[in-house]
Amino acid sequence: MNKKREMPSKYLMVLLALYLTSCDSPQQAVSDGAMMPPTEQNDITFIVAGKTSNHRQSHSGDVSVLNFHFFAEIFLQTGGEAQDSSLETPLSQGVRIPFADSGYALEMHGGRYKSEPELEAAYPDGDYIFRYNSPSIGAVSQVVTLGNPNATGSGIPEAPRIYLNQNGQSVAPDNIDPEQDLLVTWSEFSAGDADPLGIVDDLLFVIMGDCDGVRRAHSGRPFENTPYLTFADKSYVIDASRLQPENVYQLSVEHAVLDTTLEHHVPAFATYATSTFLDIRTSGKAEPGTACNSIRKKFDAGQAVL
Repeated sequence: MNKKREMPSKYLMVLLALYLTSCDSPQQAVSDGAMMPPTEQNDITFIVAGKTSNHRQSHSGDVSVLNFHFFAEIFLQTGGEAQDSSLETPLSQGVRIPFADSGYALEMHGGRYKSEPELEAAYPDGDYIFRYNSPSIGAVSQVVTLGNPNATGSGIPEAPRIYLNQNGQSVAPDNIDPEQDLLVTWSEFSAGDADPLGIVDDLLFVIMGDCDGVRRAHSGRPFENTPYLTFADKSYVIDASRLQPENVYQLSVEHAVLDTTLEHHVPAFATYATSTFLDIRTSGKAEPGTACNSIRKKFDAGQAVL
């Protein structure tokens, strides 16, 4: 089970005071607090740095490793800014690596590796220093410290296995009825845990992209005023309106173990995560010009085969 570093007491006291003054109970406060964007500043939603493994699930249910990867992201509030954003890693020797705007976050991606030891050699545990300049915060540096949450072995959780269900029955990935909601479930997130600091519990994400890499369904992220999933959730429903007949889609499920901190009123996550990708196909007859029978663009580069 993951162990999380203690937050500096002054930040913990501020967080608890904010939660407890707005809600009836600490438990309700934690749930509501992770729903709403930070209010003490209006630029950053949260920042995250992490190591992840990516996997492919076949239609027969076999799960195999694709690659290992390092990433860092800065998520912005609506209208938020983070100028001159960069990252220093334990091996960058003071060189600042710039973030790039992906359209939904500022991102920095390391290489992709065939094995976890290769990833660890390039991106070892230690301090990852975010620097950015935001109007409501100023020019600041914020440290996210990556440290294996397990005493021995890998810090990356076991890859999830994906299960599909429609109308109360298991359904094959290549025979999805586009007129019915699709219930997505997964193998147990056994490494997941509640956050003792009450910032946000270990997270779970379900994403579906279409054949052109456009994201058609997303289970949500914390602090964005929308529902989202944690380790305690067991399923996610993709509404039938997101599906079209005679189309292929890219589905992913991610389990993310977090170590949380709060500084400059910005939530920060150090994460060890794992994702499984599964291509699915809908039945039926498409309207002329709307069928798509092969993946033309991956919605996530984690699907790369090394």
